[in-house]
Amino acid sequence: SDALCFTPKGTAQRYLAESALLPTPVFSAHNRALSAPLAPPPLGPAPGSLHLPSIGSAAHEQGRCKPCSFFHTKGCEIGPTCSFCHLCGADERKHRRKEKVEQRQGQRDARKAKAAGAAH
Repeated sequence: SDALCFTPKGTAQRYLAESALLPTPVFSAHNRALSAPLAPPPLGPAPGSLHLPSIGSAAHEQGRCKPCSFFHTKGCEIGPTCSFCHLCGADERKHRRKEKVEQRQGQRDARKAKAAGAAH
């Protein structure tokens, strides 16, 4: 049976003509289209899930992620496709920056001590 839609004059005829050109899916007992192969399930959590809120969160467990600057402040507008981590805490950027500064200071002090020892 033809389905009619309640739209401006002539649209119903165009709808029926266009829908006749579309392939009719074949359904199995499980009500799945047989003409389209099913994609394999993802190997890990999907982006946007609780375990992977953003693409950049994938390296969080290994500690190789980069925290998103906006997620804990005004909110990340990019969402699940963000290349930065949404699992890191609100102060993670500050904590990592502090560690980096301390590491550089230690290297600088070691170079100065080495240079002072070599001068004597």
